Amino acid sequence: MEIFLEIVRKPAIIIAIVTLIGLLATRQKMTKVISGTIIAFVGFTMIKLGSHILSDVLRVFGAVFKKAFQLEGVVPSNEAVMSGLLSTLGSTASLVLVVGLVANIVIARFTPFKTVYLSLHLALFTAFAITAVFALTNLPVWVVIVVGGLLLGLYMAISPWMISHYTKDVVNSEDYTIAHSGSMAYYFGAFLAKKFGNKDNDAENITVNDRILFLKDPNVATMLTMFILFLVSAIVAGSGTLNEVLTELAGGKATHANMVIFSMEEGAKFAGGLFIVKAGIKLFIDELVPAFKGFAKIFAPGAIPGVDVLVLFEHSPNTALIGFLTSFATGVVMIFVLPLFGYAVIIPGLMACFITGGAAAILGNSEGGLRGAIIASVVDGLMLAVLPAVALPMFQPVFDKYKIEHTMFADPDMIATAVLLAIFVVFIPMLFGVKSLLSAKAAAAAKTAAAAGTAA
Repeated sequence: MEIFLEIVRKPAIIIAIVTLIGLLATRQKMTKVISGTIIAFVGFTMIKLGSHILSDVLRVFGAVFKKAFQLEGVVPSNEAVMSGLLSTLGSTASLVLVVGLVANIVIARFTPFKTVYLSLHLALFTAFAITAVFALTNLPVWVVIVVGGLLLGLYMAISPWMISHYTKDVVNSEDYTIAHSGSMAYYFGAFLAKKFGNKDNDAENITVNDRILFLKDPNVATMLTMFILFLVSAIVAGSGTLNEVLTELAGGKATHANMVIFSMEEGAKFAGGLFIVKAGIKLFIDELVPAFKGFAKIFAPGAIPGVDVLVLFEHSPNTALIGFLTSFATGVVMIFVLPLFGYAVIIPGLMACFITGGAAAILGNSEGGLRGAIIASVVDGLMLAVLPAVALPMFQPVFDKYKIEHTMFADPDMIATAVLLAIFVVFIPMLFGVKSLLSAKAAAAAKTAAAAGTAA
């Protein structure tokens, strides 16, 4: 089980295995099998390396930003929640994932939902969210694994299929689609963008004065944007606070940074990380898509792969930046709005804003131009803030039991899936007085969530 969990946490290995099976199934020469598998593995590893750079930069920015503006609250993080539940619910969640993966392939083979969810690290987070809901009940473990796995399998098959007709407008191909836990935000964002946007005004074709034509280069635009964000936050925080934060992040090693140089370096790191991601995307997509046809021929004829959402970023890099800033700004606004309705303060997760906000904007732009990109990324920012706040009371008994504090599941899909499950295994049984299904704390969770909804 530990080996399986380790593999699932390393999506590059999943990509390599699928590529290997596909190339063998298409009877490629052994030299092609070896080279294709390695290139796909290297390509996805580059994406993860770039993502780590982006995450590290955003972690620093988040710490400086919070200190500068004195923000305290719940910071959604799938990794933080999973690490808190791993020792107690990890085995059950991993078995839910196994059943979900099998169910996904069966559904792709025998139904119109012909997509296979390859972003298994995100499916694992969803499996933990499902398992956490079942922790509110007294149901046997085998029921949790079977029912939870079937629900996860349905999600894994339907969510990439649901947004595939929007994805093909960006990638100009029906050979693959997106498998990501922000699909609900992408779907509603693109739908509203198509309805209220203006497709003729493409965000990538914004007219730029000749004097600032350099901003059309995505690497320059990304670096300068992050430089300004860092510099403003550093100035508000002050040099003393900035050095305190950097010292804390460095594990207590004293740090002294000049604000301008610090901001320039972090902006450049961020632009470099994004460049690595885009280079890796081209490598692994070029190998995976042809190989997956061989994989599908064996397991699910006619199915297409659902891959990580970062594959969209090479198509509209400037739009992705617009989406990040818009999603983040929406989250900042919601910091002040949510407490007015009795909900917890949700601090925007910068990596979530960057990835899901950027992807939402790219899909929104393809359907409704610049206006559509902004609409879609606002939808994303609202979901990233509102869904964790609304669902937190439901998860609180489980979090309290396992001493998980100041965090929550982050992405729209996993929260929506968990809430849908909770309606059937917690709220409806309570409504009909079926107490045998519920744990001692489930009723309290339901009442708390219901009270929060009434207050809103």
